[in-house]
Amino acid sequence: MLNYSEEDVKKAADLREWLIKKISDKQEEIDKLRNLLVLIDNLLKQESFKPASTLERSPILYDVHRNNENYFVTENKSELPSLEKSQAYKNINNKIPKEENKEIIKEKKNIDYSNYETKELKRLKDNLLLAIVKVYLNFIEIIPEKNMSFNINTPPFKSFFIKRIIEGMMNQDQEKVRKKQIEDTEMLKYEIKETNGIIKKIVISNYREKERLTDIFNTVAWVFTRMLEKSSG
Repeated sequence: MLNYSEEDVKKAADLREWLIKKISDKQEEIDKLRNLLVLIDNLLKQESFKPASTLERSPILYDVHRNNENYFVTENKSELPSLEKSQAYKNINNKIPKEENKEIIKEKKNIDYSNYETKELKRLKDNLLLAIVKVYLNFIEIIPEKNMSFNINTPPFKSFFIKRIIEGMMNQDQEKVRKKQIEDTEMLKYEIKETNGIIKKIVISNYREKERLTDIFNTVAWVFTRMLEKSSG
C-alpha cells in the first residue's frame, strides 16, 4: 500500500480542482462554438429563404467577431464593389425581357464576356483569398483561387450550398413559375465545372435579384472556408 504525505494529498486535491475548472472552461467554449455555428447556419438559412415581399431592402453582409470568450455578429456596412453603380446592374431588378435571357443570348453568340464586375471572396479570419466572382448581367461565374483545390465531394458543398441554398432558390422559382410570376426561362440554374472532382468554376444564371447575390457570396465564402478546414485538417 502506498503512503502519501498530507502535502501530496493537498497537491492532488488542488490539481483535481484545476482539472475540473479546465474541463468546465473547455466545455463552455465548445458550447459557445456550437451556438455560433447554429447562429451562422440560421443566419444563412434565413437570408436565403426570404419571401418575395421582403426583397426591397439593401443586402446585408455579416461579420463574426470574438471578444474574449464571447462571439457576436454585426452588419458589415461595406457595399458590393462598384456593382451597384454599373450600368449592367441597374437593369438587374427590372424584369429581364425573354430575348435577353442567358440561354437565348448564348444561342445568338453575342454575349459580351468583357462586361462584368468582380467580387473577391475571402476567409473571414485572415482575408485569405478563396475565390473570384465575375458578375454579369444575368449570371455569375465563381472561380476558386488558383492555389485552392476544393473537391466537389467535401462537405458542406453539396449538402448545404447545393441542396439547401441553390436548390432552395430553384424551388422558390418553381413556385413563382407555377403562380405565373416569372417565366420558366427565368428560373435560376447552375452548372458546376470540375476536373477529377476539383471545382474549376460554378456558373449560376438567372439570379435576378440583388439579395440573391449577397446570399450566394456569403454562403460560398463560408462553405469554401469549411471545405478548406476539412481538407487541411
